[in-house]
Amino acid sequence: MPHLKHFKVIALTHRHLGLDLVGKFHVEPEQQKVRFEQAIDRLAITEFMFLSTCNRVEFFFRCARSLNEELVRDLLSLSYSHLGSEDIEAGVKEARLHTGLEAIRHVFHVASSLDSLIIGEREIITQVRTAFERARDNRFTGDFIRIAIQKAIETAKQIYTETEIATKPISVVNIAYRKLLERDLNSDHSILYIGAGQTIEAIAGNLKKHDFKSVKVFNRTTERAVKLAEVLGGEGYGLNDLVSKAGHFDVIVTCTGSDRSIIDAEIFKAMGVQGRKTVVDLAVPNDLDASVLTHFDIDYISIEDLKEEAKKNLREREKEVFLCEQLVEQRLEEFEESFKTRQLELAMQEVPALMKEIKMRALDKTFAKEVEHMDPKSRETLQKILDYLEKKYISIPMKMAKQVMLEQDLKDPIIEQ
Repeated sequence: MPHLKHFKVIALTHRHLGLDLVGKFHVEPEQQKVRFEQAIDRLAITEFMFLSTCNRVEFFFRCARSLNEELVRDLLSLSYSHLGSEDIEAGVKEARLHTGLEAIRHVFHVASSLDSLIIGEREIITQVRTAFERARDNRFTGDFIRIAIQKAIETAKQIYTETEIATKPISVVNIAYRKLLERDLNSDHSILYIGAGQTIEAIAGNLKKHDFKSVKVFNRTTERAVKLAEVLGGEGYGLNDLVSKAGHFDVIVTCTGSDRSIIDAEIFKAMGVQGRKTVVDLAVPNDLDASVLTHFDIDYISIEDLKEEAKKNLREREKEVFLCEQLVEQRLEEFEESFKTRQLELAMQEVPALMKEIKMRALDKTFAKEVEHMDPKSRETLQKILDYLEKKYISIPMKMAKQVMLEQDLKDPIIEQ
């Protein structure tokens, strides 16, 4: 497929960089045009689209250069001149690179939430569509990315309507996230995160969009707590400050590496807890001591419960993922045909004007004398015949070329009866 190899994807995801570093590569919508124009021009990028979500930053673009660390470094350095070399090199090292048809497949997976932290999260469709519209308005995109995103969104919608992928998570983090969503969280709630490792980063990144009234992060290493809190728009403290700084809260999400529980009934009481609280305990062993459950009104979501549900979902989920992959592959074929057709349309767009010019030359020059000696009625009939031929069969070259490009049987009828 012509130029397909020029399409590339650079993916910076939470899975490989961590939430705080991914956040550094986010660019506000109103800044994207100015931020990326220089890189697009310097790197001879013909089409470009920037996607940023709570746990990923991705660059979709067409460029003749080979996709390697040098190109990634050039793109990041030109677009993020305010970042230090350490952050840029971390992005270069941990970026996931995709080229050609594999890059298109990746776009389909992202839009369908098959590559997301929260598998089956429908919000990604809106995020992809909005990112494309922004790139289009900035005049960064062309036919290739337009068709790719159109087909990716169609694929995602088909997957959500024809499979059960959105209802069968298998990651305990995913399930915990969904359990919390069932508690009707809103901006009036306050949340405490205890721990600042990858698990907390993962669930906190997805909960960030709920814009909680208060967000506090507690961790043995205060610096790491502060760093994560900055990404989440909250406050960070050392674990020793839990009792004095917790204040009012509605939800605790905890996951530390401690070899014993870190919150017992005495500590919980000292935190001044009043009313029913929701606690998600993702630690092994549990961070919440059993005595807390005995003495306080706790809506408790434990790692053991989540693992059990994950096992139940596993078999069904595997079947759904397989079906989703099949749908993606079918849609990839449609994308190739759609882009070939669009390339053909562009190549053939001058045919109507050329045919009109040939008709006028025939009437005014080549057969001018013969036409002049025709009676008015005959000239009128001739004009009608030529107009009919021009309008009726202008599509013949297009149909023939389509059959060749799409490898159809050339015995199929060209001229409509």
